[in-house]
Amino acid sequence: MAMRAGTRGTQASAGIPAVENHAYVHTLSLRLTGEQYRRLRRFVTGHEDRTGQRITHQAVLETALGEYLDRHGTSTLG
Repeated sequence: MAMRAGTRGTQASAGIPAVENHAYVHTLSLRLTGEQYRRLRRFVTGHEDRTGQRITHQAVLETALGEYLDRHGTSTLG
């Protein structure tokens, strides 16, 4: 789920960045059930089919994490 270095960030619909270039300094492992993983894959595939823009699992999870933290009073990830 790592982002590709040297790619230019673009904004996909629904506020999810398509491909971003970040200097990541931490790595987390995320354990998903089979159904959670299939749901994530269906979302990404459906989004790409609808918009024609590539998004990554990483971008979806970063967006979801940012929105969750914003709703619960933490405004930045850094």
